[in-house]
Amino acid sequence: MTNRILTALIIRIAGIFLLTKIFDHFGSYFLSIYLSATIARFDEMLIEPIDKFYFTGTFLTIANIVVSLFLFVKAEWISEKLIKSEKEIITELNPKSLSKVILLTVGTVWLATSIYLIPSFIEYCVILTSKIIGNEDVELPDFATSNYILKTILALVLIFRIEKISNWITKKI
Repeated sequence: MTNRILTALIIRIAGIFLLTKIFDHFGSYFLSIYLSATIARFDEMLIEPIDKFYFTGTFLTIANIVVSLFLFVKAEWISEKLIKSEKEIITELNPKSLSKVILLTVGTVWLATSIYLIPSFIEYCVILTSKIIGNEDVELPDFATSNYILKTILALVLIFRIEKISNWITKKI
């Protein structure tokens, strides 16, 4: 297996994760539409305008579908753009290859999780922007922004600098 094939596999897995996120979003979005239709005072209780509420939910659902399908269909193209030189991944069991497998696994899981959480991150940023602009009645959702950014950066470092990191680990062993 080459690093380009592995990257394409990671991107496809992230696309599938993101596609499963759509079903969670559909459930909450359509439940909110149903509740707003059944509760007469929902419009009065909602702090944000109801049109913005529907637009945000619809936009996030469509964005989820487009991004997940793009990741799944164009995985090879994306991996060709990300990985310029194709190298064979050696699977001998020695400290260097074992450290590579562990680091690639952690990087893959963190990167797939960060791609999966892109809609939640965007929603958090939209609400944070609304609060900064002056809407103090809005409550920020429970989203660990620093954890998300840190894990995304670390995953990219682990995946793209795997050779240097594994060399450093084997020197320390």
